[in-house]
Amino acid sequence: MSRNLSTMMQEFPDVATYQSYMSIQRAQTLILPAICVMGFFANTLSLMVFLQPCLRRLSCSFYLAAKSASDFVFLATVFIIWLVRVDIHVFNTTGVCQIVVFFSYLTAFISIWLAVVLTVENLLCIWRPWYVQRTCNTTSACVLTFSIVAIGIALYQFSLWNNGIGYDKMSSHDSTTDSNLQNIAKHSPNATSERFDYRTDSAGEKLEVDLNEDSRTTTLAANLPSSTNSSGLTTVHTKTCMQLEKFEHFIVITTYIDSIITIFLPIVILAVTNSAIAFIAVRSSRRSRTLRKEKAVYQLPERQGATSSRGSASATLEKQASKFLFLVSVTLLVFHFPIHIVRLKMLVFSPSYQDVFLQRIFETLYYTHYAIGFFIYLIYGSNFRRVFIAILTRNSF
Repeated sequence: MSRNLSTMMQEFPDVATYQSYMSIQRAQTLILPAICVMGFFANTLSLMVFLQPCLRRLSCSFYLAAKSASDFVFLATVFIIWLVRVDIHVFNTTGVCQIVVFFSYLTAFISIWLAVVLTVENLLCIWRPWYVQRTCNTTSACVLTFSIVAIGIALYQFSLWNNGIGYDKMSSHDSTTDSNLQNIAKHSPNATSERFDYRTDSAGEKLEVDLNEDSRTTTLAANLPSSTNSSGLTTVHTKTCMQLEKFEHFIVITTYIDSIITIFLPIVILAVTNSAIAFIAVRSSRRSRTLRKEKAVYQLPERQGATSSRGSASATLEKQASKFLFLVSVTLLVFHFPIHIVRLKMLVFSPSYQDVFLQRIFETLYYTHYAIGFFIYLIYGSNFRRVFIAILTRNSF
């Protein structure tokens, strides 16, 4: 049964487990800026290659160029939110808060649905090639891309007005508070981010975690006014970019809608279409082997001439392009699937501290995918590789 995560408290079993979690969090704090910087350079290079004259005439190049730009902006939002962890509080200012939240929603939506469109087009290419030749061109790619952007803006414009700067509370035992425990609840991919409310019992053993369903909240543990209650817990008021309390019910609705349109539907479509592509490819390969055997048995002559050569070369290029897009899509699934499964579990069922551990690990994997597109294209795409080498040679980078 679904439960409201913002009102639920989960306990770490002991201090050692909590410290293990903090080690993962500190490692993520070191890794994230490296991912972002690498992604800025990699996505810029990808955009530059896909916009070369010999590639930009292809619809798939248009989609991948748009995805590279979207991934760049997404990583920029991640970097701005990460700055809070090192006490640079740009995110927790009016205006920046709303814009960063909006673009984090929008770019994640654009990237995943561009991948869906690419995969569906790839399926059509090998299933109905005559249809692709007539409809899959840069004009249709441009229309579909701008349609996805427009839909994303319409869906997520609410984040510009239901977020703001507020004051939250963080509780700690006055005798055990450590600066390292004044943590930031981090931005999660399209998803649940956690606001940690740590408390220590009289034996100093039990630590509690409050999991807030707000997906775009970052808590800054600032040195603001505090008060101590009768139980010895000190409540520190913290400045934070957060979704406003008056929109609490609306937040619950948008969380589920966002989960459906950026997790459930895209992942299902990608899984089904890639399975269909793999099935068709295997069946086609078996059919080709059977035909070759029949030709060998009956000694049927091969077609000769320029027309046959051009047809064979064209078929080879189409197979290479189809394989490239298939591998790009499968790589996305590999990097996205783990965090989305954990996220859906936390959304529907009662999260455990193991889920929190896994979320942090898979979250880093998820962010990494936005930074490595260039390397995926370089490894899998022969045309991309050829054009990139030509750019290096010509411009002497």
